[in-house]
Amino acid sequence: MFLKKYIAFVESQESLSERLFWGVLSFSILTAVISTIFTSVNMLSVKAIVATAATTVLFALIAVVAKCTKRIALCYFVMCLLTNVVLLPINFFVCGGFHSGMILYCFMGLFLCTLLNHARARFALVLVSMLSFEVTYFLAWVYPEMVIPLDEDTSRIDVMLSFVVLGVILYVVIAFILAVNAKERRKRDILIKKLEYYSKRDPLTSLFNRRYFIRYLDKMIWPERKGFYMLMYDIDSFKHVNDTYGHPFGDVVLCEVANVALGLKRVSFGECAVRYGGEEFIQLFYANSFEEAYARAEQIRKAVSSLRFEEHPEVHVTISGGFIECSDSMYGHQNQMLSHVDSLLYKAKQNGKNQICVKE
Repeated sequence: MFLKKYIAFVESQESLSERLFWGVLSFSILTAVISTIFTSVNMLSVKAIVATAATTVLFALIAVVAKCTKRIALCYFVMCLLTNVVLLPINFFVCGGFHSGMILYCFMGLFLCTLLNHARARFALVLVSMLSFEVTYFLAWVYPEMVIPLDEDTSRIDVMLSFVVLGVILYVVIAFILAVNAKERRKRDILIKKLEYYSKRDPLTSLFNRRYFIRYLDKMIWPERKGFYMLMYDIDSFKHVNDTYGHPFGDVVLCEVANVALGLKRVSFGECAVRYGGEEFIQLFYANSFEEAYARAEQIRKAVSSLRFEEHPEVHVTISGGFIECSDSMYGHQNQMLSHVDSLLYKAKQNGKNQICVKE
């Protein structure tokens, strides 16, 4: 139960560096606890037991401070600095020096420094840690009496167990880092896909948005317009719907109209359905003739007119639109094409709505 809660706590952290901090700190506490147990079971010196226990307590205090202050980067820096400059040198002298597994712990201390997020602080911390270990080794070599020795059997057991413990911890830490990194990468990929999707789509209706359509029109349709037809339409009296029934219901109406447009879109032919702005839509058709394309435009108008809403069955929605052939020679630029189809839309409005106007 505790493990599940702790894993959930680590995964709930906002950033990758925070999750790494809590994961590494957890493994560091676990390593310190195992070392304390080992020194006690093997009846090493009182100083060795106190030193390893103090390491455990210090890591626990850092966890409390980090939880209260949220200063994760600073706490990780302090943890590595105290570990490599104070705790490991002390443990080296009281736990057997060169004849123990403490050198392996020093390598682990350096490894923890490399996980610090800030580049300059990481570089400085590694240099300080290496200097600290070199001074420790030099003193142990020149003044061997400073080291509390282990007997031969205990020394061998300490090295073997330290190797196993640190090997397992190193594997778990690296596996944890890779798992966290993979999860972050998946989240980033999902976010990128969402951003790519919404850079092209209207978030309410899932139709293409105006910006994407203009780009699509310029690159994909305009160079070869033959066979393409455009219907620009908007919902009649939509302001009255919003004012009478509220904007949430107005959104429902927009989505239902969009569903009609999506249902008649043929992607394989290069067709697309667009929310051009507000209650205004564009449908791009591909057809063998003007009559065929216009029939499909009428199909949209009739489908919208037949929509019924369970929430407000009295609401009757219609559309008015303008319809043009994209390959008409009168269009020297796509802006002229859009401007003309827009004028036909307003002509349909003036003529009584619920209709589609074409070029005379």
